Amino acid sequence: MYESHKKILAGGVLSLLALMTACSSDNDTPPPAPAPEAAFTLQMLHFADADGDDNVALNSIANLSGLLDSFRSAMPNNTLVLSSGDNLIPGPRLSASEDSSLQNVFRTQRGISTLRASIGRADIAFLDAMGVQASALGNHDLDLGTSEFRTIFGADIRNVTGGTETRWDGGRFPYLSFNANFANDPNFTATLNASPTFIVPNGQTATAAAGRVTGWVSTTVNGETIGLIGASSPTFPQITSTGGITFAGGDSSNNVVINNLISSIQTGVDEMTAAGINKIILLAHMQQISVEEQLAAGLRDVDIIVAGGSNTRLGNSRLRPGEASQGEYPRIIQSPTNPVALVNVDGDYKYLGRLVAPFDAQGRIIPQRIDRTVSDAYATSETDDNAGGVTPIPAVVAIRDALQSVIVAKDGNVFGESAVYLEGRRTAVRSEETNLGNLSSDANLNYARLFDTTTAISLKNGGGIRSDIGFIETLPGSTTTTFKPIAANPGIREEGEVSQLAIENSLRFNNGLVVIDVSATRLKELLEHGVSGVAPGATPGAFPQIGGVSFSFDATRTARTVGAAGTAADGTGSRIRTVKVGNDIVVQNGAIQGDPNRIFRLVTLNFLANISGTTNLGGDSYPFPLLVNQNRLSLDTANPIDPTTFTAGNTFAAKGSEQDAFARFLRQFTNASPFNTAETPAANDLRIQNLAVRTDTVSAQ
Repeated sequence: MYESHKKILAGGVLSLLALMTACSSDNDTPPPAPAPEAAFTLQMLHFADADGDDNVALNSIANLSGLLDSFRSAMPNNTLVLSSGDNLIPGPRLSASEDSSLQNVFRTQRGISTLRASIGRADIAFLDAMGVQASALGNHDLDLGTSEFRTIFGADIRNVTGGTETRWDGGRFPYLSFNANFANDPNFTATLNASPTFIVPNGQTATAAAGRVTGWVSTTVNGETIGLIGASSPTFPQITSTGGITFAGGDSSNNVVINNLISSIQTGVDEMTAAGINKIILLAHMQQISVEEQLAAGLRDVDIIVAGGSNTRLGNSRLRPGEASQGEYPRIIQSPTNPVALVNVDGDYKYLGRLVAPFDAQGRIIPQRIDRTVSDAYATSETDDNAGGVTPIPAVVAIRDALQSVIVAKDGNVFGESAVYLEGRRTAVRSEETNLGNLSSDANLNYARLFDTTTAISLKNGGGIRSDIGFIETLPGSTTTTFKPIAANPGIREEGEVSQLAIENSLRFNNGLVVIDVSATRLKELLEHGVSGVAPGATPGAFPQIGGVSFSFDATRTARTVGAAGTAADGTGSRIRTVKVGNDIVVQNGAIQGDPNRIFRLVTLNFLANISGTTNLGGDSYPFPLLVNQNRLSLDTANPIDPTTFTAGNTFAAKGSEQDAFARFLRQFTNASPFNTAETPAANDLRIQNLAVRTDTVSAQ
């Protein structure tokens, strides 16, 4: 017993000594300093990547708008609404925006009676209705090229007798990308009638830069200046249609070099801090959130990064059923100067990001004071516009309903099937033969023969093809792009089925068709004009797409001078080397073969063949013969050879029009036997052979 008591006593003394030592140690180490009080609190609402499923996006956006409006009402003076890009994507939603029914919606909502509907403008109107104040430039925003992007987003103000006419007032927010050099893209730099300059210098207010592109802007929230800077992945040239835009931060193969990217963006951040801005948000569209994580760790003086392109589902407790979080919202990363809040939400308007961010007096985020029961990714509903007890923004609902009505009516009206992507993007159809150019030209030729069986040649301008028919897929986080048949619209049509909506979108001018006489000499002059504008980086609308004929050209030779038929311009071009119509060699080694006056019947667009009384030139300055010399057959008024069969094949489109010809021609391509001629690189083109990239085999075909 005694020994036992001694052990207990000794143990007690040791425990007491240990406790005293611990208390002494605690007293020697001061407790962590309390988090500073917030000097300013910002509520940032954000989304991105409406580029996946049109049905999901359209079914979700109304409820998202209600959530957004509800949160904004809770903090009306301290809220900022942002997108990190990919607000646009080719598909039914984008195409339906061109329907005339949207025109009245736009005019009513935007208060301008002269506005016109056009592809993609409904997506911009969605963002405007929700009060978006800036967006990063995403890769899918550029999928249809820089000209189409400007048409969708930029203002279109025309000079008319007595003043100007606003056909589109442009987005009410700017697109931002500091590491993008826009200055060498002709579509961005061009002066378009009375429209404002599309590129503006850095440092404007977000309001002043609305409807235009720049690198960074500022905005004021409850008296505090917030800097907003955009950045786009240097991989864009690999995955989208960047035109003349170049992107800093990559190597010669357009892969990300992170230190270069950080350096590029830091230049813009430093401009903002030099201007006295101490709260800075980076809208980044990097495709992989690991890149944004590295930006957060490497950039100085950036407080918040809104990521885009990866669809990473950061979130805490408000996710859709069956969807798991891919990380905490927000993710806090220490930079060389301050903590950074990194946020990202999944796409297609499935989530609204809400970051309620407390800032200290020095303009730095206070991570300890972020309440993650409030700051989170909020799931939206596809089935209940009022889910969560919110009221959707009426303008959003009106646009959504109009689009869905068009999609149901037109996208369900199917005419044929393609098993391949149909290339109709501006950069392609204005510089080389494409499979959609061939298909459309062949359709016109086939149609013309329903009226005149001697028609031998089809010629149209590439500029008349306004869009592809297909799906461009760049998976989240990927730098690989796949070109696929037009995507399915679930419940409406299957993958590959080509509908009225797709036809109207691609051939949106719907020119009339005419059949005329051209001599061998005149045919060469027309083709010389068609390739006269070919040059590195150029996308001339006159570039031809053809059927029934093949030719080769050498763009290093002299281009034809612009001029009417029968003038000194004839004979000035020497780019056309070989021309063959059927088995008839019309041109060999640049010289006419056989009778130069022999006649071919040619179907073309009335836009091209209608001769101006001022210039004696056709559309796109084509040197077609004068009307009196055309022996013209206008297919809108001509009688078909078999009226009964022709009438039985009527489509949605007007008689004698491009769309009617295309829709009828597609009917031969069924599910059992779809159109299956894939797009080829220029080096493999056979109808239009560019001798800069291949040898001449026209005469041997």
